[in-house]
Amino acid sequence: MPLKTKTYDLTEEIQRLEEQIDEVDAILKEIDDNGNPQSQAFQGERSGLEAALEGVRWARDDAFDADYAPMWDESVGEITLAGLTAGESAAIEDDLNGGGAGAARIYQVAKGTVDAPYVDDDMSEDERIGAVSQLPDSYVRWAQARTDELSSVSGNGKKSYRELYEESQQDNSNQT
Repeated sequence: MPLKTKTYDLTEEIQRLEEQIDEVDAILKEIDDNGNPQSQAFQGERSGLEAALEGVRWARDDAFDADYAPMWDESVGEITLAGLTAGESAAIEDDLNGGGAGAARIYQVAKGTVDAPYVDDDMSEDERIGAVSQLPDSYVRWAQARTDELSSVSGNGKKSYRELYEESQQDNSNQT
């Protein structure tokens, strides 16, 4: 039984990601104006958000028509994902026996997908893994990040990028 399950409205998720990108852009503008060394970290965050946005847009707008993703057999506006228990995470590690992070990402999304066009209840675990492995990396990375959030019992308290940036500025000023 998953820790938490959540249905993501893909249009709302696109809006959320766009807002986060705007927030990071505002911080980057401020950082660039001040020559702050944190610029690289926020650039990395922005790149990750852009990739996630690309993956979610693909899922909402293009997946059903993509010849390379025949397992995505219907157009949808929502995806349901779940957090993994310690046992499920351990099973992934055992199955991979030292496999890399990319393979772990695929296994995690396969296990964490509750309701999406690329899986169904009749699929074996291997079939689910095979289906997820055929999806675009940007979508799989987005789904993994959501599954990670659902697997956590605390998270970062849902702080905005602005709040995290301001905290880091305070921490830096306290160190000097």
